[in-house]
Amino acid sequence: MLHHFMGSVDLAGIERTLQVAIAPAFILGGVMALLSLLTGRLARLSERYQEILDGTQVPPHERRLLVQRARLTYRGITFAIIAACLLCVLVIVSFVEPLVGVTVGHHVAGLLVLAMACLTTALICFLWEVLLSARILPLHHEK
Repeated sequence: MLHHFMGSVDLAGIERTLQVAIAPAFILGGVMALLSLLTGRLARLSERYQEILDGTQVPPHERRLLVQRARLTYRGITFAIIAACLLCVLVIVSFVEPLVGVTVGHHVAGLLVLAMACLTTALICFLWEVLLSARILPLHHEK
């Protein structure tokens, strides 16, 4: 039965499916790297917040800034995970489409657009968090 099912799928269709699925798979690798970076930053923020709770004296504005940064990082992680899930669904749909004999080109394009919108939002959250973190760093040398 499997031979009969696979025999109905042409090799050109499989080749096209692989071509369509490769780009989202590469993007998924980048999203995973971003997730690793963001979770590392969140862990450091969490450690710093725990130090504050344990009695380290810090100005109130630094505590507020730390909370803002953690929220932005958490949002970035959320949007990156949504983007990764959408990319996974896109790859699945790309492979299932020729097997089932259904054309869902608009759905694939829609999934890619949504995934890229979520990835862009995650990157904006990351940029915003980095800019906030730079507020407390001495980035300019005084003469």
